[in-house]
Amino acid sequence: MVKSLAQYLSENGSCEGELLELLAFNEKMAELGRMAAGVVHELNTPLSVIVSATQMILREEGLPEFVREMVERVNEEAHRLGDLTKGVLTFARSDEDGRQEADVNQVLREVLAFLRYEAQKRSIAIVEDLDFRLPFIAADGNRVKQVFINLVMNAVQAMGEGGKLFLRTAPGRDSTVVVQVADTGPGIPAETLDRIFTPFFTTKEPGEGTGLGLFITRKLMDGVGGTIGVESALGEGTTFTLAFPVAE
Repeated sequence: MVKSLAQYLSENGSCEGELLELLAFNEKMAELGRMAAGVVHELNTPLSVIVSATQMILREEGLPEFVREMVERVNEEAHRLGDLTKGVLTFARSDEDGRQEADVNQVLREVLAFLRYEAQKRSIAIVEDLDFRLPFIAADGNRVKQVFINLVMNAVQAMGEGGKLFLRTAPGRDSTVVVQVADTGPGIPAETLDRIFTPFFTTKEPGEGTGLGLFITRKLMDGVGGTIGVESALGEGTTFTLAFPVAE
C-alpha cells in the first residue's frame, strides 16, 4: 500500500533520503500510470482505424488531387500521433536490466516527446543543440528523466505563452557530461534565487505547485554524484546547468 506523505512523516520523522525516494516514486508512478495506460489505450485503436482507412483510400485510382493531398495529410498526422503514443510508453518504461548508466541525449529526447505538445500549445519553440558523441553517464535513466521533466516543465510554465526553450548537451570537465536547460522567461529575482532549492518554497499561486520539484531535482543530482547550478536575472531568462559523472 502506498502511504500518504502525512503517514510517512508521522512514522519516519525527517528521514530525508527515504522521503525523497517515496515522493519521486509516487509522483512518477501516479502520473505515468494514468497517462500511459489511459492515453495509449484510447488512442491506439482509433489511430489504427484511421491509418487503415486512409491507406485504402489512397489505393483508389482517379482521386481528385486535393482529396489525395488531404488524405495523405491525415495519414501523416495519424502516424505522428502513433509515434507520440510510442514515446509515452518508452518514457514510462522502467530500466528492467537494472543498469546504472544512461544516454543523456536519448533520455532528453524521450522527455521532449512526452512534453513537446505542452510546449507547442503555449507557442514555445524548442531549440536542441545535442552532442551525440557523448559517453554514457553513471546514473539511472529513470532518475535522469525525473530531473529533466522537472526542469523542462518549470521552464515551460515560467514562460507562459511564447518564448524559447534551449536544450544543450556537451562534454564537461573532469569526466562529466554537461546538460543545460535554458528559457527566455521572466527570470528569477536575486533575492529568490538562493531559495529555489528549498523544500516547499514556491513562487507559484496557491494550488499550482508544491515547492518540491527543484528540491527533489537537486537531491536526485546529489544521488547520482552530479551537480546542478542556476543562473538567472529578471527579464533575461533562466539557465540550469547539470553535470553528470561519466560511466566507467
